[in-house]
This record gives sequence, structure tokens and C-alpha cells, in this order.
Amino acid sequence: MRPVDEVVGIIADIFPDWQVYSDSIPPEVIDDKNVTQVLITESVSDVSNYADDTFNMIELGVRIQIFYSLDFDRSMLVTEVQLMKELEKERWRVTDSQPHYLDLSQTDEQQTIKNIEVNKTTTLVEIGYDG
Repeated sequence: MRPVDEVVGIIADIFPDWQVYSDSIPPEVIDDKNVTQVLITESVSDVSNYADDTFNMIELGVRIQIFYSLDFDRSMLVTEVQLMKELEKERWRVTDSQPHYLDLSQTDEQQTIKNIEVNKTTTLVEIGYDG
């Protein structure tokens, strides 16, 4: 399983009414401002923890981009804290949380966007490598 797939599953479980996508948002739904959409992309994939002339761990990073629906009626801050706490339970550490901004590329009503970056360090055994 790719790191983005794991994070997609976590977010979809917490917020089943959101549309959560990995890598790209499909063209047929990209302009739907009436639903909260989330785009998950990989941001880090690196090896670490060298011993005996080889690496023993992998550092993974995922970027989460939330496009809030125009009629989002909950506290965005509380929602994001809930998301970050659930990710932490699964060992995803929040490494960056950018301020909200409006999608100025939209000419009528702008959606609020939030970017969060999470990282996870895992052993080779945890990912299923027994080599």
C-alpha cells in the first residue's frame, strides 16, 4: 500500500461525506464546490537509519490539500484538529500546517483551502519487507 492510500483511508473513515482522492482530482468533479474535496499527494520518500552498510527505515511524507465546500458549516479549525489527532494515532506526525487561503483562480465564489503536511517513519519489517 502506498502512503497516500493509507492517509486516504484514514480521512475517508473520519469524514465519509468528503470526496478524498490520491494524486489528482478527477476532471468530472473538480469544479464541484458543494462538497469538501481532499487531494492527497506524496511529498517525501527517503531512506534512513543506516546500520551494517544498509538502511533500515523509510521516511514517508504526504501532503493533504483540503478544498472546503462553499456551504461548510462546521468549525474548520476543530475539523482540522480532529483530522490531525486521528493521523497522529496512526503515527503520522504533522510537520506543517499552512494558513487557510482562498482559491483566487475561481472567478465567482472562492473555496477556502488548507494544506497540511504529515510524515511517518517506518521500519522495513513494518512495511512487509523481510529481506
